[in-house]
Amino acid sequence: MEYINELVQKYANLTRTINEEFINIHPIQRGGMLTPEAFKALVAYGDGYSLCDNCLKGRIDQIENPPVVEFLKDMAKFLNIDNVMLTAAARESKRLVMEALARKYPKRKTVVIDSLAHYTTYLAIEANNLKLSEVPNSENREFNIEAIDYEKIIKKVQNEDGVLPLLVVLTHVDYKYGNYNDPKPIGEICQKFNIPFLLNAAYSGGILPIDCKEYSADFVVCSGHKSMAASGPIGVLGFNDDFYNDIMVNSKIQGNISSKSFPSKLCTVMGCPPVYGAPLITLMASFPTVVKRTQKEVADEESKKANYVIESIKNIKGIEILGKLPKIHPLTNLKTESFSEVAKTHPRRGFFLRDDFKERGIIGLLPGISKEMKFNTYDLTWEQVKYFTKSFIEIAQKYNLL
Repeated sequence: MEYINELVQKYANLTRTINEEFINIHPIQRGGMLTPEAFKALVAYGDGYSLCDNCLKGRIDQIENPPVVEFLKDMAKFLNIDNVMLTAAARESKRLVMEALARKYPKRKTVVIDSLAHYTTYLAIEANNLKLSEVPNSENREFNIEAIDYEKIIKKVQNEDGVLPLLVVLTHVDYKYGNYNDPKPIGEICQKFNIPFLLNAAYSGGILPIDCKEYSADFVVCSGHKSMAASGPIGVLGFNDDFYNDIMVNSKIQGNISSKSFPSKLCTVMGCPPVYGAPLITLMASFPTVVKRTQKEVADEESKKANYVIESIKNIKGIEILGKLPKIHPLTNLKTESFSEVAKTHPRRGFFLRDDFKERGIIGLLPGISKEMKFNTYDLTWEQVKYFTKSFIEIAQKYNLL
C-alpha cells in the first residue's frame, strides 16, 4: 500500500503550462496545437479503442460512424493524391513505403534523400537494410537544395549500383532551418528516370498548400501531431493507385489447426492503423480548420508574421538568421553568438535566455541552449507576434546587444 501511495504522489499532478497563460513558440508544437473542436472530441474519445465502438469490418479505416471512410476520401482530395492510409506517424509512413518498394524492386538498394532530411528518414532506410545517397546543400547561411543536384546523384547511383535508385525523397520543409523546397522540379526528374518520388510533408502538410498531382509525387507523408492540429501520434500516408497493391497488403495466413484467417487485416500496419481513439478523432475534428488554414492567403499571412519578427530582430548584435529568406514556412533558426557570450558569465549560464522569455510569458525555447535558437510563430495572433518581437528586443537591450 505504501508503494501505491508513492505512485499516487508521483503521478497525481501531471499538468503543463497552458496556452492561455503563456505564448508557446516551440518550433514543433505550433502546428499541432489542438483546435477547440479537437479538444471537445478528445474528451469524448480519449479512452483507448474508443473509435472502435462502431467497428463492423475489423478495420478502423472502414468505420462509417464516426465518418472515418469519408474522412480518408476528403484527406486524399485535400492532398490531391489517389489514396490515404493512416499510420502511427510520418516516420512510420516512410518506413512502410521503403519496405513496400524493397519488395517490389528487390534489385534496387539505394534511397536518394536531401542532406537536410529528418533523422527518421535515415532510420527508415536503415530499418529496411537499404543504402542512402545524399543530395548536398549549399552549406552557406541558406543551406539551399538544388534540383539539378538530385539528377546528378541519381545518375551517380545508377552508375555505381548498375540500377536506378529505389526511391527519391524530398523534405518539403526541413526541421532544422524551416527551408521550403519546391517539389515540382524534383517530381519532373523522377518521372524522367521512372523512379518513385516521396514528399516528406511532416512539417508542411496542414501548414502550406499541398498538391501531389502537380508535384508528380507518388507518395506523401504527413504528421497529424506536428502540423495538422491532432493530439497524435498519427501519420498520414498518401499514395497513388500504381502502388495500391504494394501498400494495401491483406493477410493471407491461415492457422493449420484452428483454420483462423484474417483477410480483412492489413499486413503493412499489423491489422489496422494503431490510431484507435484520440489521435484519429482529433485529426478528424481539426480537419476543416486545417483545410481553411492551408489556403494560400492564410499561409501567406503566417509567412508575413515570421518575416516581421526576422526583420525586427536582424540587427541585434551577434544574431544571424539561418535558412532561406524570406520565410515561407514560419519555423525559424537563429545563430545567437552574442547570447552565447552572455551565457559565459551569467549565473544561470545557458538557461538565462529561456528564463528571460518565460518571465515575459513566452515558453518553448529549449533549456540550456544559447548558441542557436529555433522558434515558430505559426497561428499566433498578430498581437502575440508583436509582443514576442518586443520581448526579444527588450532582452537584447538588457544585455547591451542593441
